[in-house]
Amino acid sequence: MTIKTKITNYVLLPILLLPAVVNAAQEHAEPTTKAQWRSITERDIEAAYSITAHNHPGMFDVNNPTFPDLLKKAKAEALTLSAQASGPQVHAAAISRFSTILQDGHAGAFSSVDRPARRWPGFRTVWRGDALKVYYSENKNISKGDVVSQCDGQSTEILIRERVFKFHGEVAQPGHWWQQGWRLLIDEGNPFLTPLKECEFVKANGDTYTHVLNWSVRPKSVSKHLENAHNGDELPIDLTWPEKNTAWIAMPSFSSTEKQTAAYNKVFEKIQQQRNKLLNAKAVVLDLRHNQGGSSYWGLQIARELWGKNVVEQKENNTFQNEQVWWRASKDNTDYVESLLDVVKDQPEVLKIVKTVAAGMSLSLKSGDPFYVEQETNTLNNLPQEPLVSDFKTKVFVIVPPQCASACLDALDKFKLFENTTLFGAPSSADSLYMEVRLADLPSGLGKVVVPNKVYVNRARGAGDFYKPDVAYNGIDWTINVLLEQIKNL
Repeated sequence: MTIKTKITNYVLLPILLLPAVVNAAQEHAEPTTKAQWRSITERDIEAAYSITAHNHPGMFDVNNPTFPDLLKKAKAEALTLSAQASGPQVHAAAISRFSTILQDGHAGAFSSVDRPARRWPGFRTVWRGDALKVYYSENKNISKGDVVSQCDGQSTEILIRERVFKFHGEVAQPGHWWQQGWRLLIDEGNPFLTPLKECEFVKANGDTYTHVLNWSVRPKSVSKHLENAHNGDELPIDLTWPEKNTAWIAMPSFSSTEKQTAAYNKVFEKIQQQRNKLLNAKAVVLDLRHNQGGSSYWGLQIARELWGKNVVEQKENNTFQNEQVWWRASKDNTDYVESLLDVVKDQPEVLKIVKTVAAGMSLSLKSGDPFYVEQETNTLNNLPQEPLVSDFKTKVFVIVPPQCASACLDALDKFKLFENTTLFGAPSSADSLYMEVRLADLPSGLGKVVVPNKVYVNRARGAGDFYKPDVAYNGIDWTINVLLEQIKNL
């Protein structure tokens, strides 16, 4: 594994995303007529296709020869929708369809048009394991925990496949069912979906009942009841001891903000100071709830602090030694990486890496090569050849949320190198082999195109691979007190 690969994994990604916070829609006037909306929607779909075709590594990826055809299909299906109707919500739906055909969270496009107020049937659901369950209800006949088995004569599973995954997420990913299943019983104003009329429910004792759905705008007061519906309560980044012999390391984000950097550095200090206590604890819980990735450095560093730097690096080298990183050297991708030189000018280590990548991409661009391939550098000459063994034998439980992807998955890669690690909770999300995204404006200013800049070759974790929990937890409540009791029972 190359030293540059390691560093670009965990340093460059947050930088690539930095300029994306600018909302280009503020600079454009929205269309007012149906004809204008149809024209703009079609132009944005064509642009999403063109920008992706000119810059996506998949267009030249010999390991993924079907990508060009998949991209054409994405354009065709999006244009089919835009031809059937027009308006802002058609724009949103068509752009969403373009993305879902690609089935890759690191590619596609999104619309930023204003959405209408969400409507609901008086209750809110969540997907847990293999069923859609009621999480919160303001209807006296519908109780928390009741399972929604079918609606309008079709099973919940079929409906989610046909209605939700047509516009959101990746149907083949179990974690995406957890993330997206709730959308089945929410009306988001999609003009291509007629709200469901009646559902059948199953109570805990097996009794069934039907309920006619009465759709209305969801009151703002409901929000406070849904705060913990996704991943449970969100704890600050920290190492605490909720029980005498159980350590809890909360890692809700891997972003590289100044505040979070300081918090993680404090956690590293605590691990060092409390090492003897950690070695003798009954369990160490690594809490990844709410984590959606960011900088892979934090997960790697947690692993190094717990199991030992040299042990982790030796295991990494054995597992990832054949991995390569290929940067798609299009003009726009190259220009973008070169623009980062000014962004990281005060970070010498990062600046050196960005200079190397930018220079390599520039040379590849000039020579007509589609990729700049990072050169391997041996970083482990100082490590002994015999297997190193860590003194950290304490049971480790990693709480995995369903949206865990990108840098969060990188953390699981490291933690699962060790036999004392147990994954608890939900199936993770997954990554394709295309990473390091930047965002490009749609012509209308009403959305962005998501462009990955590099592709992994020979990555140990394949495209679409996800982690199944060693111990699955399909309960509705994911708050710390409930999870702590579950883990204590193990």
